[in-house]
Amino acid sequence: MTRKVGSVLFVLLLLLPSSGRSQTNNPLGTFIRRQFHPETVRVEDVSGISERVVNGKLHLTLHDFLELVLKNSTEIRLSRLDVYTAADQIIAAKAPLDPLLTGGFNPVRSISPEYDQIEGAQTLSSLTQTSSLNYNQLLPTGQTVTANYQAIRSSTNNSFYFLNPNISSFLTISITQPLLRDRNRIEFLGPLQVARTELLITSDVSAAAIADTIVNAGITYWDAIRARDNIRVQQNAVDLAGKAYERDKQALDLGALGRLDIYQSESQVAERQRDLVEAQFTYQTDLDGLRHLIAADLTPDMRALELVLDDDPTMISPTQTVLPFEESLQRALKLRPEYKATERRMNVDDVNARIARNLLMPRLDLSLQGGSNGVGGDAVPVPGVIAGSSGGLGDALSQTARFTYPTYGFNLQFTLPLRNSPAQSSLSDALVNRVRDQYSQRQSQQRITLELQQAIHSIDLAKATIAVAIRARDLAKLNVDAEQQKYELGTIQAFELLDSQSRLVAAESSLLGAYVGYQESYLNYQRASWTLLDGLGMVVEIPKVK
Repeated sequence: MTRKVGSVLFVLLLLLPSSGRSQTNNPLGTFIRRQFHPETVRVEDVSGISERVVNGKLHLTLHDFLELVLKNSTEIRLSRLDVYTAADQIIAAKAPLDPLLTGGFNPVRSISPEYDQIEGAQTLSSLTQTSSLNYNQLLPTGQTVTANYQAIRSSTNNSFYFLNPNISSFLTISITQPLLRDRNRIEFLGPLQVARTELLITSDVSAAAIADTIVNAGITYWDAIRARDNIRVQQNAVDLAGKAYERDKQALDLGALGRLDIYQSESQVAERQRDLVEAQFTYQTDLDGLRHLIAADLTPDMRALELVLDDDPTMISPTQTVLPFEESLQRALKLRPEYKATERRMNVDDVNARIARNLLMPRLDLSLQGGSNGVGGDAVPVPGVIAGSSGGLGDALSQTARFTYPTYGFNLQFTLPLRNSPAQSSLSDALVNRVRDQYSQRQSQQRITLELQQAIHSIDLAKATIAVAIRARDLAKLNVDAEQQKYELGTIQAFELLDSQSRLVAAESSLLGAYVGYQESYLNYQRASWTLLDGLGMVVEIPKVK
C-alpha cells in the first residue's frame, strides 16, 4: 500500500508545473498553471518622453502632447482596464459549458445481530466500499451529457453469498435534448451574446471617455499657451509703463514736473510688474498641469525637465476645415461611440426578451439512456453447485466495457409552467428597457446635434472675434502713439496716456483670447464630429476571449 501511494505522489509531482523546467512538454502542468495564473495586464512604464527631449528641454506641440497623453495618462489607463473587466464577463457567461467531474469513495462497515437463520450468521458483519465517478456537461449544440460510473466492493460473513467479496461495476450514460424550451439554446447563447455586446458597449464608453480626456487635455494645453503669451503681453505693458516713467523722471530732474506728479506713473509700473509676476506663476502652474497629464511628474528627472511649448495660437492651419453641418452630423452619428452604444443596448434588450419568452414555454425533453454492468469476486465453493474460483475488478470492468449485461431506454418528459412570474416580469422589463434605450438613442442624437451646432457656432464666433480684436488692437496701438505725442507736447495729463496703454494691453489680451478660443472651439468641433483622434492612432483594445 505504501509503495502504491508513493508511486501516485511521484506521478503527480511530474505532472505539476515546475519553475525549473519548460512547460511545453507538460500539457497538464500548463493547464493547471493557466487555471491559477491567468494572463493579465500589467502596469506600463511611461514612454515617448525621452524621444522628445532636446538639450535637456521637452519640446511639445499639440499633436505631440496629445500622443503622450494617450500613451501615459493614468486616467486613460484606468478607462482601458474597464474593457478587460468586461471581457472577463464573457468567460463567466460560458460557465454552463464547463464540464464537471466528481469522484467519491465511501466505505461503510455494518455489524448487526440477527435472529433468523436465513440471514447467514448470528452477528452479520458487512463492509461495503463504493467508488464513483460522475461527468456532466452541456454541449455547445444544446444536449446535456451525463455519465456515471460506480464500482461497489462488498464483503460479509453471510454464508449464503455466492461471491464473497464481490465487486459490482455500473456504467450509465444519458443524453438529453430539449425539444421545445431552449431548443435554440437561447438560455446559454443569450447571456453569452449579452456579455459580448456589453464588451462592445464598454469599449464604446471607454473610447468616449478617452476622447473627453483628450479634449480636456487639449484645452489645458491651449490655456497654457494663453498663459505663456500673456507673459509677453504683460511684459509689453511693463515696457510701456517704464517708458512713461523714465520720461516723467527726466522731466522731474529738469524741474519740468512736480515731485508729486511722478507717483502716478511709478505706481503704474509697479502694478504692471505685479501682473507680470502673476502671469509668470500662472504659466508655471499650467505647465505643472501638462506635466501631470503626460505622467512626467513621476520621477525627479522628469520633473526637472523644462517644458517648451512650440505652438503659436495665431497660426490657423489650412487643415482646420469645418465641414457643412449636415455632413458633419451624419459622420458623427455614424462614428460617435456613444451613439453606437445606444444601438447595442437595444440589441441586449432584444436578447433579454427572447430569453424571457423562452422561459415561458412548456418544456419537453427527450433523454436517451444506456448503460452496462458487471460483477466479479471470489466465488464461495458450494459442493455440487459452485466450484471455488477467484476474480476481481478486472472481470467486472471487462463485462461492463463489453456491455455483456446492457441496459437501455429513453425518457420523454413534459413540463407545463402554469405560471412563471419571474419570466413574465423579465419580459416586461426587457420591453420597457428597449423603449427606454430608444429614448436614450434619441437623447444621444439630440446631444450630438447640439454639441456640433454649438461647436460650429463657437468657431464662427471665434473667427469674427479675431477679426474685430485685430482691428481693436491696431486702433489701440495708434491711440497709444497719438497719446504719447500729445503727452510729450503737454496737451494731456499722464493718466490719459496710462489709460490708453491699459486699453492697448486689454486689446492685446482680448486678441490672444480670441485666437486661443478658436483653437479650443476647433478641438470641441473635432470631438463632436469624431475627427479629433484621426492621426493620433488611438485604438481601444478589445481583449481576445476564446
